Amino acid sequence: MPPRTDALALLHAWNENPSLRKHGLLVEAGVRGYAADDGLDPATVDRWGIAGLLHDLDYERFPDAATHGAIGADELVRLGYPDEVVRAVRAHNDALGIPRESRLDHLVYACDELAGFLVAVALMRPTRQIADVEPVNVRKRMKDRAFARAVPREMLLAGADELGIEFDEHVRRMVRYLTVVAPEVGL
Repeated sequence: MPPRTDALALLHAWNENPSLRKHGLLVEAGVRGYAADDGLDPATVDRWGIAGLLHDLDYERFPDAATHGAIGADELVRLGYPDEVVRAVRAHNDALGIPRESRLDHLVYACDELAGFLVAVALMRPTRQIADVEPVNVRKRMKDRAFARAVPREMLLAGADELGIEFDEHVRRMVRYLTVVAPEVGL
């Protein structure tokens, strides 16, 4: 398993866009937070976090939904990443038709869209801080179809459902997990 420093360098090499780099850090924080709360050992928390960090590795170069995730996963195979990391990267994109089976698969999917949506909600708050986002703020913004229109609302809800928790609880947890990296991503 390549170390996190190599994974971060890979993310930067494949993505010049600062927003995509920040998104990787946010999804990583979400996946790591869940893994730690699940009581997993530190090596597994790190490995799973790297899956979150690299889940959109190929998005800047290959944003087509028909291939997104597959090209990045192929690169991860070439570089010697573990099968569970590769599978989670592939499975996070519904368009590839790969069923999510493992806890890691579900975590990457559940943390992906919600992380981006939480950032958008935070930027609308008076403080512009992720820590100040509450489930009520998220639900209100979800009803506004013009707000963050690229984010499918059904995916936000499906992520929590796949984790087997209530949506509001998923939001609370993600806010807590993302707060850890908030200074690094400008929130």
